[in-house]
Amino acid sequence: MGEVFGGRYELVDVLAAGGMGTVWRAWDHRDHAYRAAKVLRQANSDSLLRFVRETTWQVQHPHVVAPTGWIGEDDRVLFTMPLVTGGSVADLLGDFGPLPAGWAIELARQALLGLDEVHGAGLVHRDIKPANLLLDATGRAAPHLLLSDFGAAAQVGAPRLTQVDRVIGTPGYLAPEQFRGADPEPAQDVYAVGVVLLQTLTGRPPATDGTLPTPPVTGPSGPELAEVVARLTCPDPDRRPESARAALALLDAVPNSGDLTLGADPDNPVEVFDHVPQLPEGWGPTGPSRGSRTPPPAPTQQPPPQHKPVRTPSGAPPLTWLLLALGVLLVVLAFAL
Repeated sequence: MGEVFGGRYELVDVLAAGGMGTVWRAWDHRDHAYRAAKVLRQANSDSLLRFVRETTWQVQHPHVVAPTGWIGEDDRVLFTMPLVTGGSVADLLGDFGPLPAGWAIELARQALLGLDEVHGAGLVHRDIKPANLLLDATGRAAPHLLLSDFGAAAQVGAPRLTQVDRVIGTPGYLAPEQFRGADPEPAQDVYAVGVVLLQTLTGRPPATDGTLPTPPVTGPSGPELAEVVARLTCPDPDRRPESARAALALLDAVPNSGDLTLGADPDNPVEVFDHVPQLPEGWGPTGPSRGSRTPPPAPTQQPPPQHKPVRTPSGAPPLTWLLLALGVLLVVLAFAL
């Protein structure tokens, strides 16, 4: 059996490990369902604060993964979220390389839909990147993307929790103004979506210094799509769409933007695989199947039988009475001499 955290969540197996914590598949003994459970790896005040803050961003939207609960135990914190089985956009790029324009547009569109809800709640995600864009395992059907990992999120206009000289986010996906210490603004998330869109089209990640690959301009709707990428990743925030909704309008204006087959190769269809490993032995779709677990092997040699001491009617073993009688005899002899 795995460790039971907080008397409720039983840790089953590790799904991923990151800088702030480890993601487990866990069995919820109260709700009788599997969850993704993130356990804090380092017990320091800054990471713990951001870890717990992530559980407070309760944005409910079809394209947002919202934490379902959290438990603190000793020097560790665990919080749970729905188990998303299709991996991430990073996994999809690893499986197929550059994606067709129709897929790249659809993934960016769904990310912007989720961000529109996040920005409407007064939050900026601040860490949009392929690894934080999760996917349901939809096979060759249309993808379903969910924003995840709100550990770096911040409220617009709220006091900062870190030093002004510390940049929050992932190098390569950060808007230039973030390096200059700008306050969190939705346009910074728009820039990151533009970088992800460019990466899905080219298969090339951005350089850590912010240098971006050249967007492709060939193929159906290529020039129009390249223009949208340039607008979303404009270094000047005043010339960039100021919100996810404004960026979404630009993307929807691309010709044939709603066609998932745009630029697709019929001989190499994109498929979102199930990236969650098989359940370990002793676990099934409905939770722990203890009856199916392999019992421990029987010992090859039986241990010798353990003989219990024979007891007198009073309950004391014979040797005890013998020693007691000998002691009394010595006392009597001492007085007699």
